[in-house]
Amino acid sequence: MVLPQLVAIAFLAVGGFVLVRGSRDLRTVAHILRNDPVPVRSLDGHTGPVEITGTAVADEDTGTVTAPFTGSECLAYTYEVEEYRSSGKHSHWKTLDEGQAGVDFVVDDGTDRVRVNPDGADVRFESQSVTVSPGTELPERLADYVERTEAVEAQDGSVNLLVTEISLGNRQRFTERRLDVGEDVYVYGQATRGPATEWGSNLVDAIVGDGDGTPVFVISDTSERGTAWRIARGAITEAVFGLLAAVIGAVVLLSVQ
Repeated sequence: MVLPQLVAIAFLAVGGFVLVRGSRDLRTVAHILRNDPVPVRSLDGHTGPVEITGTAVADEDTGTVTAPFTGSECLAYTYEVEEYRSSGKHSHWKTLDEGQAGVDFVVDDGTDRVRVNPDGADVRFESQSVTVSPGTELPERLADYVERTEAVEAQDGSVNLLVTEISLGNRQRFTERRLDVGEDVYVYGQATRGPATEWGSNLVDAIVGDGDGTPVFVISDTSERGTAWRIARGAITEAVFGLLAAVIGAVVLLSVQ
């Protein structure tokens, strides 16, 4: 197999993968916009796919979780560490470490409340990033994180040239996304029967989470339409890139036949 064929197959494979991923996110957008949020009170004893909106509140039993980079007490978070890699004319941000965590929390729509289990959710929170240049002293929490994380190395090397000192290493970007207590929240997931609640409580007898009965499970810190646009924006970019890569691969492959 000649080099042009290998290049064409690579373009087809990458383009197909990215196109499928972007199309999957666009299907998520369609599911979100197809239905409207329902009042939390209607979930009492309800099972099946639901959309709800309200205020995110800490559950008395589970409390909060600590975000790794800012130390903020929150209900759910994701984090990602990237390093800028450059090779000749090619450069990109390489992910070194990433993760997600959260605790059960409550959505309060002003009249009633329902518990949400965030395990397995596609979370879409606003991002907060810090980019650090080589040789820059990291903030205390980031320095502690780097010290205990094998996948991430401090970029603090330098060379002393007598007249000046040159920092060695790469730029690093630390990104944290959180759902904070008191934030607006949108949830699309599956409602199941929850434990019995106390008499007089405005906590309904249901839990919203992941499940086979719903095509997607999304938690976002914005409105329904804001969530749809947030997902669609990236999905459209991926779909267009994937389509272009696949077309280029197909053209090259046909030209060498």
